[in-house]
Amino acid sequence: MARPRAARDAEAAPGLRQERWVLAASSLALAMTFVDETVVGVALPTIRDDLGISVALSHWVPNAYILAFASLAAAGGRFGDLFGTRRMFLLGTVAFAVASLLCGLAGSGGALVVARAVQGAAAAAMLPQTMAIITNTFSADRLGKAIGTYVGAASVALAAGPLLGGLLTEHLGWRSIFFVNLVPAAAVLLIACTVIGPQPVGAASGGFDGWGLVTSVAGLGAVVTALMQSGGQGSSTVAVLALLGSGLVLLGVFVRIETRRRVPLVDVGLLAERRFAGSAVMVLCAQFSFLAAVIYGAVYVQDSLGLSPSAAGLAMLPAMVPTVVLAPAAGALSRRFGARTLTVAGAVGGALGFALMGAAVEVRSYWPFGAALLVWGMSIPFIYNPAMSVAMAAPPTGRRGGASGLLEMCLQVGGTLGTAVVGATLLSAHSGRAPLPGDAFATGFFLTAGVLAAAALTQTLLMVSGRPAGRATPP
Repeated sequence: MARPRAARDAEAAPGLRQERWVLAASSLALAMTFVDETVVGVALPTIRDDLGISVALSHWVPNAYILAFASLAAAGGRFGDLFGTRRMFLLGTVAFAVASLLCGLAGSGGALVVARAVQGAAAAAMLPQTMAIITNTFSADRLGKAIGTYVGAASVALAAGPLLGGLLTEHLGWRSIFFVNLVPAAAVLLIACTVIGPQPVGAASGGFDGWGLVTSVAGLGAVVTALMQSGGQGSSTVAVLALLGSGLVLLGVFVRIETRRRVPLVDVGLLAERRFAGSAVMVLCAQFSFLAAVIYGAVYVQDSLGLSPSAAGLAMLPAMVPTVVLAPAAGALSRRFGARTLTVAGAVGGALGFALMGAAVEVRSYWPFGAALLVWGMSIPFIYNPAMSVAMAAPPTGRRGGASGLLEMCLQVGGTLGTAVVGATLLSAHSGRAPLPGDAFATGFFLTAGVLAAAALTQTLLMVSGRPAGRATPP
């Protein structure tokens, strides 16, 4: 005789409650790390003035976080496999809270940049564990819905970052954008210690790829530093070229190491597959444009248009809201028109948006600039979702974990390059004096338009070269 439904629901209730709390902790951790990518842009002019730092050093405030995050994300995931995801999650959360406190207490630009780097390293230790914990906790029939909620938290966090940063900076001071992290971090720790059970430890074989980590961190750090220094006045061209060359050599060594290891830190061999490579390029360039828009767009409306921090946060909403609203439509349209075709259309639209931003600078008014932000914001969701879907479907099942890690690395590297390259462009266009005038920003916006246009062309060429003669290829 079948048991009453009420009895079955009562038995399942404790498991359902645990799943919900685990999802809440994981989504809150994700939101916390993503907000810290976008919240700083609005506060940069205030931080620069309050600490008396140069424009060049102020650009390291966002980039130190993103660079550390990008360099160490793959290592964070691997450490979770080796030492336990719950342990690394708790350690990363504590470190993130401590680093946030140090950021808020920083008395100089150098101290703030160092604390931001520690904060990025903590995010790299914490964030990769969240997806593993969700997968280990949720039953198969509820996992898809849980992941949808988790991804939605990221979209909302990215959209809320500039507005939150503007309101906090104007009414409570720039230090509050870091102090506020202590509240969600405490909530995450409380939930995690209470409801997240023991996670697998030592499940990964093959040891840890230490040389891969060293060469990737050193190589990426050298390249980004060279790019940022290239725009500074008084930087030696020889020193910049030497730093850039050494970074590229180290990255080449990193690729060689990874292709020879049985258990690599990053599965770079996936880039040999056209569909994955094209999608990875699109994701990297989309994130390049995202950080360029959110950080330097917010600085532009304050430095050149004279908006307050809170008004600047509101001014960025045309760029941010469409990423949340249009994300569901991207899935439906990719099934109808083909995911790779949709990414090309999204990149072309994004390039148009940035070109319009550059042109709007000459008008010296927010409204044409806001309209250009809207064009970009409506285009960018049609890159992320379809590109990630294609990338995750391209490799065989056994390599999809590595594919996910490589995509995350592409996201963070794209953001790092966006802040570094556009920041260097601003400095070289106007000697690094604050506040920066509009023409300096126009150069950076046009350059970003070129990056998105190049991504669209690359994806188109990969699609054409990968299509057998006389046969239609699936999207």
